[in-house]
Amino acid sequence: MFRGIYLLFLLFLTLSLGSCTKKKADIVSPPDSSNPDNPNPDPSPPPGPAPSDLNGLFLYGSNMGSYAGWSDEQLAELLMGNSEKGIAGAGVNSLRPALYDRFVQEWGYDIRVNAFEMYRQLGGRDHTVFLNGPADEHREQKSYCNGVQSQTFANLYEPIWSAAGEVNPNNYYASYVYHTVKTYGPYVKYWEVWNEPDYTNNWPASQTWAQSDPSPCDLPNFGAPVQSYVRMLRITYEIVKLLDKDGMVCVGGLGYPGFLDAVLRNTDNPNGGGVSAAYPKKGGDWFDGLSYHVYPMYSLGNNRNSDAAAAAVIHLKDEFQAVLDKYAYNGTANPEKTFIVTETNVPRKAIGSYVGGDEVQRNFLIKAAIAAQKAGISGLYIYGPSENVPLAQATDPYQVMGFYQQITSGPYQATITPGGIAWRTVSGLLGSRQYDPAATAALQLPSNVDGGAFYGAADDDYLYVLWAKTSNASETAAAQYSFPASLAIKTATQSDWENKQTRVTNTISLTGSPVFIKP
Repeated sequence: MFRGIYLLFLLFLTLSLGSCTKKKADIVSPPDSSNPDNPNPDPSPPPGPAPSDLNGLFLYGSNMGSYAGWSDEQLAELLMGNSEKGIAGAGVNSLRPALYDRFVQEWGYDIRVNAFEMYRQLGGRDHTVFLNGPADEHREQKSYCNGVQSQTFANLYEPIWSAAGEVNPNNYYASYVYHTVKTYGPYVKYWEVWNEPDYTNNWPASQTWAQSDPSPCDLPNFGAPVQSYVRMLRITYEIVKLLDKDGMVCVGGLGYPGFLDAVLRNTDNPNGGGVSAAYPKKGGDWFDGLSYHVYPMYSLGNNRNSDAAAAAVIHLKDEFQAVLDKYAYNGTANPEKTFIVTETNVPRKAIGSYVGGDEVQRNFLIKAAIAAQKAGISGLYIYGPSENVPLAQATDPYQVMGFYQQITSGPYQATITPGGIAWRTVSGLLGSRQYDPAATAALQLPSNVDGGAFYGAADDDYLYVLWAKTSNASETAAAQYSFPASLAIKTATQSDWENKQTRVTNTISLTGSPVFIKP
């Protein structure tokens, strides 16, 4: 069922309009160095934990966007906050920008170094960059089927290296990856190869990909054989492992487990993807992590609530893991793969039969972050920074998914949404904590309550997140909960989605909105 729903999602993408649509490039013009709000970066390290202290912590991310009158740096301030300017931000600590080949060819590879350095100063880390968008002179001028031109790079099968450690400039994609990773490696952890290569308008065909390779005719975002995609993974992997010891190569923004199956069973051999001396490894050996996109509104049916929406994020992860298990990428024969979700959200308004509303969105964002950590996902990148239209005018779910209401003027005029406040709260309270499954089990949660325990090494204590499970098409839920006597918790401070605090004792009255409880 999810596959058919996902087709509708893909069709929505082609119709989305506005300043932050999914088809709008999220790279803006070069920054104006004379702008006092866009200063040259201070090379001194930012306050707070050193990067090594943050390894393994969950990423509360956001996609970027393009907004008239706003530089990338100013948008990052809106997302991550800047205390020096009194900007509270939306709790974001990791960004997902693009560095398109066509962009860096025009403006130079170092055009965004100052921006990334400012992201670091604002507390951003472990960013995700998707590698995409060949310049016209680098695009493959070939059609693998009538009416569909390849969207990828020419010369993919030129040698990757011209000499030891020297990238071959005639392999345009290799050269682009080499210079991008060399320039931005200190700031980026996840290198996504393409964005939604499995985007399709032919859902029935997608159901065959686990058995037969996708036709380029059905991949308008990529327009080339899956072996070409595996070739790009191989090129990226070889270069990243040379230049960036901490970098992770990811398949980019997938929506269909069948496409992953095709990647795992093929090499980059253009002659059918078979193993040979020149093409010794299949696709699974050329990436470290799996990035996927999930919009739960398409798969909920009548069960339109925040718990079901958060569960949908994990359900798709499980489907991808089942494919990885099929090819023994499960930590035994082959290493496990890291998971990140680089696009997800539900709308702030119910449109048609889709879930939506302020309450369900803010509850979903918190619950999805908790569910993701419980499922071993390394981070969520929310779509997107700003809504596209005023709420009352929205006719498309993607128009009302932002952390902020529609941006209509320059920096820093923006109104945060309840979802933005909720993301700021969950990130602020849990951003330096790690999920503890044993401590969660010790809570002995009843069947109508969900949540988790999160350990903070700095204070050597726990913070608990709890809520009453929602059902059907309602966010209304109620449950009573008392901590087990073995935990010896008598009183605690409870924070709601706005981080407003109250004191609680004995039995706690829970609703469908998560609360954060610190003894």
